[in-house]
Formats: sequence, structure tokens, C-alpha cells
Amino acid sequence: MGAVAKKLTWDDIKHWPEFHGRTELVNGELVMSPVPGGRHQRICTDLGAEIRPYVRRNDLGQFFSSPLHIVLDEGVDYEPDLCFLSKARLKGKSIGAAFHGAPDLIIEVMSASNRKHDTVTKFRHYQKYGVREYWLVDPKTEHIDVWFLEEGKYVSLGTFGRGQPVLTRVLKGLRLDPAQVF
Repeated sequence: MGAVAKKLTWDDIKHWPEFHGRTELVNGELVMSPVPGGRHQRICTDLGAEIRPYVRRNDLGQFFSSPLHIVLDEGVDYEPDLCFLSKARLKGKSIGAAFHGAPDLIIEVMSASNRKHDTVTKFRHYQKYGVREYWLVDPKTEHIDVWFLEEGKYVSLGTFGRGQPVLTRVLKGLRLDPAQVF
């Protein structure tokens, strides 16, 4: 008789020591990724430098540009590159090592090794669990794809490149030209 693999949950991994890399759960299966490369990290830093002051200045909620576990369901836990939680989503919730629930905005910077994970697996989960807006940042093409949740399905708000300010419904009024991060 073969071995039976146990599906993991956030409770199973929350006290594990920190790893050098990303640790996520996808349908109860552990997925570990290496530390992102320099360009990936610079793009994340530059996005955070553009978005965080806007969120603070307008007192919109909290913006995270360092690893924060997002627990969407018992066996679905991601560490997005960047995320935003509005005051309404934060109301009555605490944030420690993880946030339980869907953020208003998740931003993922793609790399060659994780394109399908970001564009298919995470896309489906973020849509299913109610992440209001999802940005896919592509360093290869230097574009940002923006998806907004309407009636439980993501609709494209557009693909934005240099000189085309990103259209966002979650952070209305934000002026971000992809040239600022590529």
C-alpha cells in the first residue's frame, strides 16, 4: 500500500522557521520558491515606493511590500510580492505573520520560473477568494496587466506600458507610469 500525503494548512506551517525564499500552500501542497533575483526585487521596491506614499497620504489602509502570508482558505496560502488592505478589509482583523482573508489588491512580479503559477494558479485563487484587483507585472515585456473583480470574475482593465498610466479601481487617483518601475 502506498503512502498517503497529508494536505497541509496554515496551522501546520505557521511556526516553521523562516526560509530563504517563498513558502506557499496551493490546495494543501507546499510550494517553495527561491529568493527572487535583483531585478525582480528592484521592481517590487520601486512599486512600493510609488504606491505606499499614496496609500498613507490618503489614509486608505495598509500597503505591504515585504512578505506577508495571505491565508485565503485552509490549504491556500500565498506570499504575494505586494498587497494592499483597505481600512474596510482591516476592520476588526489583526495582522501578525499572516492576514486571513482576501486583500483588496495583490501585485505579483512574474519571473520565467513562475509565469504559469502567477497567471493561472494564483489568478484562479485570487479570483475565487475575492481579491478585488490583481496586477501581473511582467519585467520581460515591461507591462502591467490589471484585472478587476466584477460579479465574481476578473475583467481586464488593460495592459499598461511606458507612458500609459496604470488604470486602477482600488487605488483611485493613483498616477503610476510603468516607466517609473521598469
